[in-house]
Amino acid sequence: MSHEANPEGLEPIPSDQRSMSLFHYILVWWASFIIVQGFSTAFFAVYPQGPLNVVQAAVAMTIGAMVSAVLFVINGLGGYREGIPFVTQVRAAFGPRGAMIPKFVCAVPAIIWLGIGNWIGALAIQSITMTLFGFGNVQLYFVLFIFLNLALAWGGITSIKWFDSAAAVIIIVLLAYTIFRVTTEQGISTASVEHEGTWGLPFLTIVAAHVGTAITAALNANDLSRHLEQRRGSWNHILGHVLGVAPAMLYMALVGIVFGTAITTETGNPVFAIMDVAPNPTLGAALLVFVLAAQTSSNLTLNMLPAVHVFQDTLDMTWEKGLIFTSVLSVVTFPWVLFSSQGSIYFLVINVYSVPLGAVFGVLLAEYWVFRSDGSNTALYDTERTSEQGFMKGFSVTAVLSVLIGSVASLAVLDLSWMVGFPIGFGTYVCLRKLNVDSRTMAYLSDTESQSTAAD
Repeated sequence: MSHEANPEGLEPIPSDQRSMSLFHYILVWWASFIIVQGFSTAFFAVYPQGPLNVVQAAVAMTIGAMVSAVLFVINGLGGYREGIPFVTQVRAAFGPRGAMIPKFVCAVPAIIWLGIGNWIGALAIQSITMTLFGFGNVQLYFVLFIFLNLALAWGGITSIKWFDSAAAVIIIVLLAYTIFRVTTEQGISTASVEHEGTWGLPFLTIVAAHVGTAITAALNANDLSRHLEQRRGSWNHILGHVLGVAPAMLYMALVGIVFGTAITTETGNPVFAIMDVAPNPTLGAALLVFVLAAQTSSNLTLNMLPAVHVFQDTLDMTWEKGLIFTSVLSVVTFPWVLFSSQGSIYFLVINVYSVPLGAVFGVLLAEYWVFRSDGSNTALYDTERTSEQGFMKGFSVTAVLSVLIGSVASLAVLDLSWMVGFPIGFGTYVCLRKLNVDSRTMAYLSDTESQSTAAD
């Protein structure tokens, strides 16, 4: 009988101890991606809120959703096969100490989105109480929503699984009814359909941003794929993401496009737009209840889980202490400032934090698919042994240089962000790895040190 693994811990989870069936896994991703962030991307993309017409916005959202699903599939396979989390995965390419770089590159956006998610929840409660009862205190609601998320996440992956599964069903039904009411009573704006729009750089920028809302979760795909039951070979893993990620992102984008065309005036806050579009206050309140459920479910899986794992690994925190620390940090990101931005700033924020993420993604995929295709990751838990595998004091010069080069290239074309850094990070890592840059660097420094010692 295999050793009983802690599902909230970092050790590999054996196949016979996986807690999620394929059905639950798909529902968890549905609940995680039916969120206001995804809604906002489509909302800010379509005219009159953004530069694209309805067809262009729909195509951009479809491309973004499909690319996101593919990234989940190809990066989460190590977690599914070996049961390892993201914080262990990155040691293969970056070394045990260099792994700090991708860990915190991923943790920072997760913490930012956690803060924004909590603020969105507070705004939703504020809109409900102001509309129905004429009073509200958004600061109080913000604190209460943080404690709600903490309470639901306290029980770990089991409570996350059951809450997200229930939330997914409720959200799907409520959204379907909402789209039906809005399209039958208000319809799609003719101006939004006839708008000329563009297939140029703004179109690509929106595609990049749509993937950018999911890229942190795709990088951390192992954190959930390690909990998925191993059946049907790799098909469980493939189906879990193709059916869990892409449809949910597309569904939320459809809602964003419908709402974006129904709003006749510009608004900088999609949460308020939900109430504006609703045919009556009661339905508006019901929609905002959806916002609460959606933000809670996404906070648990997309934001809390990856950030807490980073603090568990780097600061040796318990799951509970990591949750508290992550929640406190999310407040100091000032989410009430970030979420009050207009659409162009919204896309800019996503593309800025995606700059290093694309390069890191390229490095991880190059390491796994080109150099570690056999999936042998268990040695990564022996940090002393790992540090001896061609790394310089625990750092991989190859990986660090690849991320720097990919990030600089992304900054040069910021509107495309990760779309530039991803292939450059991948290609640079492959080239430098084949040139044995780490070994050459270590040999050079060793010779230099020897000559210095001899001179003394």
